[in-house]
Amino acid sequence: MLNSHTNVQRQAGATLVELLIGLALSLIVVSSMVALMGNSMGTATRIIQMTQLSDELRNTMSMATRDLRRANYNANAYQCYQNASCGIDGLDLQVGAVTIVNNSCMLFNLDRKQTGAADSYAAGGFRLSPAGNAIEMWVGDAADTPACNDASCDQSNANCNWLQMTDPAIVNITEFNIDDSNSITAGLPEEDGSTLNQSMREIEIRVTGELVRDNTINREINDTIRVRNDHLWKS
Repeated sequence: MLNSHTNVQRQAGATLVELLIGLALSLIVVSSMVALMGNSMGTATRIIQMTQLSDELRNTMSMATRDLRRANYNANAYQCYQNASCGIDGLDLQVGAVTIVNNSCMLFNLDRKQTGAADSYAAGGFRLSPAGNAIEMWVGDAADTPACNDASCDQSNANCNWLQMTDPAIVNITEFNIDDSNSITAGLPEEDGSTLNQSMREIEIRVTGELVRDNTINREINDTIRVRNDHLWKS
């Protein structure tokens, strides 16, 4: 009688140790992916916030430098060309200069109606708010020019209207500095015995701000401009 031998192959399974090792490796891979995604999302959010801050500061700087370049514009100034007497007849004279107070506020006049008459002059200004956290602007008649340090003169006062250019709920302005130390003033004697003074203004503006919700995100921008209209006055 032939003996038949049946070969039975047992199926090999994973041991508990192998399962634990595989689970640990999977956790490591998943954790690394989650950390990478979180870091990428955090970087993208930070870039968006920095862009938001930069846009806020650059828009403010653009408005300030645009108006300041046109400061003391006088529609009659062209009559001084080839006119040696313009310093005597007063055709070139302006209502006021660019006034800078405490290097954090500037006021100026502008002949917006282009009549050349002193009573038609408009005025404007920019300042660091009394609270020290926002930049404000003002536009009105030259006769109603407010004081730079008037804390009661803000956007809640309809008779004053210093308006916020930056939102203090989003951006905290830490510095608004105006420097005209590079400006030049010279005097020229006139035939009537008076002196015609001329100021050529070069003004540097620096703005520094930070995000309210994350003060580690901060930015500084600066710009140097040449006021196109020299300030002329007699003494």
